[in-house]
Amino acid sequence: MRRVGQFWRHASARVTPEERASAERILGPLAPFFVALPVNDQRHGLDVLETVTDLEAQPSPLLQQAALLHDLGKAEAHFSVVERSLTVVLKAVAPMILQAVARSRPAFGRRYRIYAEHARIGAERLRAAGAADLAAVVAEHHATDPQSEVTRRLQRADGRN
Repeated sequence: MRRVGQFWRHASARVTPEERASAERILGPLAPFFVALPVNDQRHGLDVLETVTDLEAQPSPLLQQAALLHDLGKAEAHFSVVERSLTVVLKAVAPMILQAVARSRPAFGRRYRIYAEHARIGAERLRAAGAADLAAVVAEHHATDPQSEVTRRLQRADGRN
C-alpha cells in the first residue's frame, strides 16, 4: 500500500510557487538543479524536506539541501512516473524479470542503468558545481552504512516518503 500511495503522490504531484521559492532560497546558487527537475521529483524533495523539519528542530542547511536534491541524478533516466513505479516494483518482487526486460530492450536498459546509478550521477553534477559536501551526502544516500551523520538523517526522512 505504501508504494501505491507513493505512485499516486508522484502521478498527481504539484508544487506551488511558494514552495519553489522556498526551495530556491535554501539552495541558493544550486537552485537551477531543483527547478530543472520534473515536478514529481521536486515534490518528493519538498516532502523529504518537510519530514526533515518534522524530525529535527533545526536541520542544517546541508541536510535541507540534500533533502531537496538527493535524487538529482534520476532525472537523467527520463523515466515516466509509470516506468519508475514499475521499475521499483519489479526490483522489489521480480528482479530477474527486470533484468530480462533491461537486456531485451536496450534503450530501457540504458535508462535503467542511469536510474540505478542516480546517486553517483547526481553527486558528480553537484561536485562539478562546487558543492563537494552536498555531493558526498548525495553519493552515499543509498549506502547501507553511510559515513556521514547527515546522510543517516536524510535516509530516515527519505524512508518515510
